[in-house]
Amino acid sequence: MANEAPLICEIVDLIHDGRGVGRPDGKACFIDGALPGETVEFRRHNQKRNYDEAHVLNVVSASPSRVDPTCKHFPRCGGCTLQHLEHGAQIAFKQQQLLDSLERADLMPGIILPALSAPQWGYRRRARLAVQRAKDGQIMVGFRNAGSRRIEPITECHVLVEPLPAIVAALPAWMVNFPVGIRLSEVELLSADNAVAIAIEASRVPSAGEREAMLAELTFTDAQLWWKTEKQTAFKRIDGGDEALNVALTDSIQLQVEPGQFVQVNGEINRQMIDQVLDLVRNTTSERESVAVDLFCGSGNFSLPLAAQFDRVIGIEGLTELVEKAQENAQRNNITNTEFVVSDLSNWTGMRKIKGKVDLVLLDPPRSGAAGVMPWIVKTKAKQVIYISCHPSTMVRDLKVLAEAGYKMTAAGVMDMFPHTAHIEAIALLEK
Repeated sequence: MANEAPLICEIVDLIHDGRGVGRPDGKACFIDGALPGETVEFRRHNQKRNYDEAHVLNVVSASPSRVDPTCKHFPRCGGCTLQHLEHGAQIAFKQQQLLDSLERADLMPGIILPALSAPQWGYRRRARLAVQRAKDGQIMVGFRNAGSRRIEPITECHVLVEPLPAIVAALPAWMVNFPVGIRLSEVELLSADNAVAIAIEASRVPSAGEREAMLAELTFTDAQLWWKTEKQTAFKRIDGGDEALNVALTDSIQLQVEPGQFVQVNGEINRQMIDQVLDLVRNTTSERESVAVDLFCGSGNFSLPLAAQFDRVIGIEGLTELVEKAQENAQRNNITNTEFVVSDLSNWTGMRKIKGKVDLVLLDPPRSGAAGVMPWIVKTKAKQVIYISCHPSTMVRDLKVLAEAGYKMTAAGVMDMFPHTAHIEAIALLEK
């Protein structure tokens, strides 16, 4: 379709991935780089039965919300998709996307929570970048182009927290001296409150001499070096140090983290999210032991703060290494009323350790949602259910199960966890 003549249309909406929606001939056309209220010149590059896909050639009439992207790599880099949209308008778009999804399912909340927001730049404390040695021996480090496997080499990234941007810029010159026999595939950067980790995935582990040479040229003073091969499941620290990486959940709770394990990438929004959860929780039980169940609990992100408001908190997680980390985090923070259990939540019917009345169920599932646990949640008749979502469509699917069981949506809102992307984080409170 490269030879097709350009077309012109007005943009009437944005879809979930941030593309503009036009209807030049009545048929929906999803256009990269277009914003609502604009008239754009575009060319189609893909035609399907019910919609076309296209990209902007020229903005004929710009939206008042259009801004100049800050990063020189936008939009080739696949990391950000909405840098051309003013930040406040991004948040409004995400809130509206959530409300539209809820309305279509007849699940409108009693209260629309104010969107949680934080600084739009320098927010991301963890990033995974692709690494490849080019034919001329140089090292390419960057994100994958949107919709392809090609690496977009980057020299700057404005969404990363300090000092990660400087590390990204220095990685190629450092890695180019690695032995050619070590095939590099990925590097993860993790900025904790007390140190930074550089975690490399490669074809083999470096020898003692190779490792010493790498460390001698590693100029970042607080950087830890972690490593794993493509056949290993977890990173291991190889620089000889043993200091743990810590991030603050609240003023009094620290979470120990490692490269490769899940951690909320936006530390400020995560703290606000925890505060919001604690504000929404209503524990009025006095005549018996109060119980909260945290499904998909990870390493304790919500379980540990909830322990201050319930007599007993039970965290359930499918990955053994995360449950072990959650137990360790509880011990380090002197929290004694939590229990963590390994269990597959894809088709969950409960467990014997959870007896009696459950007051709160909190769940923070992956993008695929939590269909496998919804029947059990209904059976608990918990007074409150808090659902944290990174994919509103699966959240809506799951919450319809609760609505059919008599739960009402008391409140819902979005969290701007990933500024300049179309990813939507949402929270919903349902009450019996």
